[in-house]
Amino acid sequence: MSLQKVSYTYPASKHPDLQEVNLELPEGQLVLVTGPSGSGKSTLLRVMGGLAPRFYGGRLQGHIQLFGQDLGQWSQRDLARSIGILFQDPESQLVTTRVDQELVFGMENVGYARTFMQERLREVAEVFAMQPWLHYPTLHLSGGWKQKTVLASIMAVRPRLLLLDEPLSQLDEDSADRFLDYLDQCRRRWKTTVVIAEHRVDKLVQRTDQVWDVHQGKVHKQPAGIINWQFEHREAGARGSAKRTPAFSSRQRVAGLRQVDFWYVHFQRPVLKQLSLDLHAGEITCLLGANGAGKTTLLKLLLGSLKPCQGQVDICGEDPCRLQAYQLARKVGYLSQEPGDYLFSPTVRQEVEFTCRNLQLKDNGRIDKVLELLHLQPLADRNPRDLSWGERQRTALASILVAQPQVLLLDEPTRGLDWKLKVELATILRDVARQGTAILVATHDRQWAGSFADRLLYLQKGNLVDAIND
Repeated sequence: MSLQKVSYTYPASKHPDLQEVNLELPEGQLVLVTGPSGSGKSTLLRVMGGLAPRFYGGRLQGHIQLFGQDLGQWSQRDLARSIGILFQDPESQLVTTRVDQELVFGMENVGYARTFMQERLREVAEVFAMQPWLHYPTLHLSGGWKQKTVLASIMAVRPRLLLLDEPLSQLDEDSADRFLDYLDQCRRRWKTTVVIAEHRVDKLVQRTDQVWDVHQGKVHKQPAGIINWQFEHREAGARGSAKRTPAFSSRQRVAGLRQVDFWYVHFQRPVLKQLSLDLHAGEITCLLGANGAGKTTLLKLLLGSLKPCQGQVDICGEDPCRLQAYQLARKVGYLSQEPGDYLFSPTVRQEVEFTCRNLQLKDNGRIDKVLELLHLQPLADRNPRDLSWGERQRTALASILVAQPQVLLLDEPTRGLDWKLKVELATILRDVARQGTAILVATHDRQWAGSFADRLLYLQKGNLVDAIND
């Protein structure tokens, strides 16, 4: 693929979101795309994949060629055969209701023979260690397993060009390494070309052939060694900046689980077994664990969207399953792995105002306060759908925090955030905790969690064990 003087502007933007991009992408290479959140990495992938302006609207200038043919001349079907794209929100790419059906869906659409599809299904299931999960409903998968499923379905088609937007963001360490090993195998055997926009650059700098650094819509080529040096110094800065500050120390218990068992109907084993956990006012607990360990399930039990099979769950002494939605929303704030689910108002400010209006809460300056806390004042009049992933996530968080909940539940909140925004988020959570909120965070980012959490717990084989806080 080649890009010559490519500029792109979204419909609502006043200035180009990509500016004068000139790139050459040789066959079989792995390119790492770096840059801060909101810099234009996702936009670059959308343009390269033929999605912008075809589906996103806006204005495209310049020339893009794929295998020597102008990208605009390719049919959508031929693009689907040749280019595989993973978005930052893999949930939006799930089509079927069962994992094995999802893995063959793309192959069916491009017309593969049944025997060939079965062979490829076995291959990707082995690579992603998915054999025990093949007949599970996609609805009940964790965020990490949804991401694995989408990745595996893309790899099953084996496109010539892979455009991956934060593919490691929800994968545990072992899953991330296995996936990257598989990409190396595809490049060696089938000359697959891979472009990855990713913040976990430590796992990629030793594997990459090119580095494209994106800043304010401009793309610059950089040596991998420089990116590795920058990563090490940024992470060192992040660890230094996200120091703990004294927490609210009442030790008042506000929520928890008592000897909870939980299993899904279609699963062959229990997800949680005799699990107990106490959450205290002003304390931040980070929950670690492999993909599919049950972290999201635990959060949903506290939220009341799942009922325990055995045991008890309480929020401020009440069963969350028995509370009305508006009553629960005043006590518990929950940020899922998909912030787009929270955003439907025309502006950022109106998103936050909606919460106050819906819960019949008086403003009393709380809206401006939460916008300032999350650095959203400059974006208050922007449409949330036009914002970067990190900005949308902060908007969704603002719509939750404005209700001043006593318990805050966050599921993979660093997904799609650069190192600077991770530090800012840690600081924000410390500020929220000092006001007496009990916070539970499910995350794969152990280094980030260890920089600010009061407790680190590891969910393993259905129960919790203390993790060593490095």
